[in-house]
Amino acid sequence: MAIENNMRLHRFYISENIGNKKEITIESVEQVNQIRRVFRLIVGDLIVVFDGSGNDYECRIENFGKESAQLSIISSSKSRYMPTREIYLCVAVVKKDTFEWIVEKATELGVTNIIPIIAERSLKKSLNMERLEKIAVEASEQNGRGNVPKIYEIISLEESIRFLKEKNISSVVFHTEENFTSISDIRRLSDSNSPVAIIIGPEGGWSPNEISSFHKNSISVFCLGRQVLRTETAVVATLSLMVFAK
Repeated sequence: MAIENNMRLHRFYISENIGNKKEITIESVEQVNQIRRVFRLIVGDLIVVFDGSGNDYECRIENFGKESAQLSIISSSKSRYMPTREIYLCVAVVKKDTFEWIVEKATELGVTNIIPIIAERSLKKSLNMERLEKIAVEASEQNGRGNVPKIYEIISLEESIRFLKEKNISSVVFHTEENFTSISDIRRLSDSNSPVAIIIGPEGGWSPNEISSFHKNSISVFCLGRQVLRTETAVVATLSLMVFAK
């Protein structure tokens, strides 16, 4: 049976593989608190859970333990949205609030892997990874996405280039001093279903050495325009072109 109007129900991500189970238990204290005290749901109410497999499961709350919730699975259906392509976002570390915003919007736009990087002109060099993972989960819960992006530990730009080359992932960098990007360029990159990486620099821009490194590693470098964009603006602009210019 397909789930009807499941976007009206509160939606929760669990890491447990649900498969053909008829009952599941939520053991996250934070989620149970959210269900009981924030949303004020009670035994008999319905919620939706998803496990990253691309399926949503409509569940009935059967019982609450002290720090758990027992659910029975009523029906399942395909999640509202599931990314069909691996998109890696390699983005320079910026201040905490901005990077959290980037993770939220990248999740909404379908990025599957987020890699924070340190560039030569990076000013911020640390992040709260647990907080970022929570934001990615919440964004997936809210927009109907069937999985949650993977967030990697911070690495250097050089390490990210090696990582992408080892995985044979096509990469594109955006820089104000390069040739202008045309819609046909983006369509060429977005038409394929093969993995792709978008590399976004810090607000100070890429250094000449970094631009040289991109060229040496056969990474395409494009320009969105002569205006200088903040890192978070560049992320949304480039991802939107990649996702929607088809």
